[in-house]
Amino acid sequence: MKLINLSLGAFLAFVLFTACSPESDENPILTADFFNVENVENNHEFVQEVLEVVNEYRSSIGLSPLAEHETSEMLALSHSAYMVEQRKASHDNFFQRLDYLRSQGADIVSENVAFGFQSAESALQGWIDSPSHKAALEGDFTHTGIAVVATENGIKYYTQLFVKQ
Repeated sequence: MKLINLSLGAFLAFVLFTACSPESDENPILTADFFNVENVENNHEFVQEVLEVVNEYRSSIGLSPLAEHETSEMLALSHSAYMVEQRKASHDNFFQRLDYLRSQGADIVSENVAFGFQSAESALQGWIDSPSHKAALEGDFTHTGIAVVATENGIKYYTQLFVKQ
């Protein structure tokens, strides 16, 4: 029984690690122009709902709420637009976002992405149900930037960056 539990645990750790690992750079999409999001609309009202449920969750477990962070929001918006274009949720180019935020004074940075959830509550629950995403939600962060961009069919792509300054 211990061998089965150990094997299952190792398999789950492998799946989680590979599911949240950055994509290879074989076909990199250059995102150096992070702030070129003129034609992309962030659903600010919906983003506020996401921030509210995230902060309610954090408060319920004794953590401080996250403050909005404009630079992170712009980076999140750029990445959500990229995911809509690619038609897949990913952490592609995360290290570029990380490096940029560090150059702007961030000490620690993490990221959650999601797609397909139609409500802020369901997106939060999806993140809570994933150990790696839950760890980011419960991390020692002070600020966040959130973006939600929908396809023409209404499928929402979420990016949430977590920052500690």
